[in-house]
Amino acid sequence: MSESGFDRDLAFDIYLFNEAEKNREGFMESKVINEGCDEQPLYSVEEQPLVEEQLVEEQLLCEEQPLVAVSPPQPGMQFTSSEACLTYYLRYAFEKGFGVMKNGGASKDCKERCIFTCARGGKPRGKSKKAITERNKLVVKIGCKAALYVKLNSSTNKWVITEFIDKHNHELHPEYVHKIRCFRHLKEWARKQLELNDSAGVSVVANINAVTQMGGGPEHCGFTERDCRNYLAKLRRGNFQKGDAAALMQQFREKKLKDPNFYYSYKFDTDNRLETVFWADSISRSWYRYFGDVVTFDATYIVNRYDLPVAPFVGVNHHGFSIIFGCAMMTHESAESYKWIINCFLECMGGKAPESIITDQSLSMKKAIDATLPDTTHRHCTWHILNKLNPKIGNNEDAASDIKNVIYKSKTEDEFEMRWQSTIRQHSLEDNEWLKEMFDIRKSWIPAYLHDHFWAGMISTQRSESINSFLDNYVNSKTTLRDFGKCFDRALARLRKREYDEDYECKRGTSRLISKYNFIEQQFAEVYTREMFVKFQHEIKALIDSRFTMCECLGNRKVYNVDDGDGEFKVDFNCDDQTFECECHLFETKGLVCRHALLVYKQECVTHIPAKYILDRWSKSYKRNYLDTKAIAISVRERRESQNNLHLLMYPVFLKLMDYAALDEETQEFVVDGLNGLLLSISKSREGTIQSVEGSNVTDGNASHVESSNGNEAEVVDVNDPLKRRKKGRNPVKRKKPIIEIKREQAKRRMSKVKANGNYYFSQ
Repeated sequence: MSESGFDRDLAFDIYLFNEAEKNREGFMESKVINEGCDEQPLYSVEEQPLVEEQLVEEQLLCEEQPLVAVSPPQPGMQFTSSEACLTYYLRYAFEKGFGVMKNGGASKDCKERCIFTCARGGKPRGKSKKAITERNKLVVKIGCKAALYVKLNSSTNKWVITEFIDKHNHELHPEYVHKIRCFRHLKEWARKQLELNDSAGVSVVANINAVTQMGGGPEHCGFTERDCRNYLAKLRRGNFQKGDAAALMQQFREKKLKDPNFYYSYKFDTDNRLETVFWADSISRSWYRYFGDVVTFDATYIVNRYDLPVAPFVGVNHHGFSIIFGCAMMTHESAESYKWIINCFLECMGGKAPESIITDQSLSMKKAIDATLPDTTHRHCTWHILNKLNPKIGNNEDAASDIKNVIYKSKTEDEFEMRWQSTIRQHSLEDNEWLKEMFDIRKSWIPAYLHDHFWAGMISTQRSESINSFLDNYVNSKTTLRDFGKCFDRALARLRKREYDEDYECKRGTSRLISKYNFIEQQFAEVYTREMFVKFQHEIKALIDSRFTMCECLGNRKVYNVDDGDGEFKVDFNCDDQTFECECHLFETKGLVCRHALLVYKQECVTHIPAKYILDRWSKSYKRNYLDTKAIAISVRERRESQNNLHLLMYPVFLKLMDYAALDEETQEFVVDGLNGLLLSISKSREGTIQSVEGSNVTDGNASHVESSNGNEAEVVDVNDPLKRRKKGRNPVKRKKPIIEIKREQAKRRMSKVKANGNYYFSQ
């Protein structure tokens, strides 16, 4: 073992094993792996027959014997093929510590002569035209003359070494030979593991670290981090030969075959480029059937390489968690695009429109909603509006604070209008045009005008923004459309697993009570889900700071004034049916009994709240048919039939075999021989199957289809990839440049002047 911790004998054993396992009949082969690198390999060998020299044959193929030094190549040595000669020279180069490349020489396709040169031979690339390069790349080519010349003897049909030059103009580093490109190989198990981890959403760094450790560490795994990154980049560039949009449509068609209730629809422009697409699977459609009373819709999230806005339809389930009813992508945020998306959404959901919808202040979105959802209450996001308040009024902190108090603490419409006008006059904002516009549309965003509608606790598009933040864990600005569909499915699976886990927690036990007045609390604990019961307990805790200020009897009604520390609220209580009306309107908007009503019930000695105040929507026993249509628990047979889960079944078996093989050398030989025999038998059986399949004709149609309005799939032409969309905002050309960019441009101009004068060096 060297000082650097690199065992060269072990590394070459790994190298030999990698080469041997790629050849079914025991012959060795060698490949240069250079996926995604700057310099392309000069050779690629598929089959390497044995060397005729007996000593060389023993050194190359007999892994049981200890490794011995390879003698230098000598003129006159003969080989059965140029690949066998290359294998011999690779072994010699591995011992010395340099890389090998193959040059065709003067003959075409290396049919008569070959030259095996040092990897550092040849001329370096020309200098970059940039004055200051962003990355200082190393100069690898330094004109090393070391080479091995071989020629085909036509009479004997053997390859003969004609000349061997063993003088290098650089130092050799045998301790780092495992990092040289021609000795690196990303094994099949590593590729499979990288692919599985990437499909599961594991980050690139964590994925590479896990696979490297499985291979015995960076020094012994036989590949580098760069090889892993190159493979992942190639994998993410796509497994389809079609374009991005066509690949996404192909994914939708495959989902349609597995899930008949999967809905998708897309629209393309005159150039057959993807313009708008909407999709929703069966569980999302079932979600909407039960929780589609309130929907938030936001199209400000951009997460793909084409900068297409992603607009999910988001709602709230019975646990208070955010769920996705469907998703859309579009190239143009126009009213027509939004109309098309909403019409697809309604068609997907059987024509059922939401009772309420929350969006931002997009004018085109408002036009589309007014045209397609006339009976739906449309609310603008309060947070987006108030986020503009300070800049619009000249950053007046006092005025902004007073206006917010008017918005949130006004109980009635008349009270709001009176306090608004008073506050505007107090801060001399009568001429502010933005405030006038916001007052004109007050019925679409002020809480005092919207407290009669159920909003499931939402007053903004915060749910959509939380989903956007959640999707950030799965997608980024470089995500292609074909990858976006898979990443979106993983995000949906995470949301559904969260609901499934919470359903189990609700059935596993009961929530702990926190008050002595536990009759009503016990009533809600038995019915509500755990998350919603915790929110109800917040109202019970607030009873400590609440007190009566006045009580007035009006026949069978009593009017209480309750002070909860933040203000006084009037509660109208009906003594006959024990119903109430509170000025805070918490039950009407969120579906929870407020602290003011709880205090009145306590005063009236009511032990059970009427059933109308316990919403089925928040009930843990709320029956949903999608739990039956697609069971979450998968049988063992289905797991075995799934190719993705096959790795999970076989991986523990191989780990156990590795543990047994580590006990002693005899067990290790037994395990290795048994696996090699099994692999050989399977390979031979597969050869016959492959040959029979190759004789058949396979056609691949190019037609794509879309689900039409009547539910049938219509054949259309292929959909081309969308053009990259220009983002909103100021033109990037007019942006303010940072100092370092200005300095770089100045240096480029100085360099151009120096070159014009014939001097290629900077003056001090």
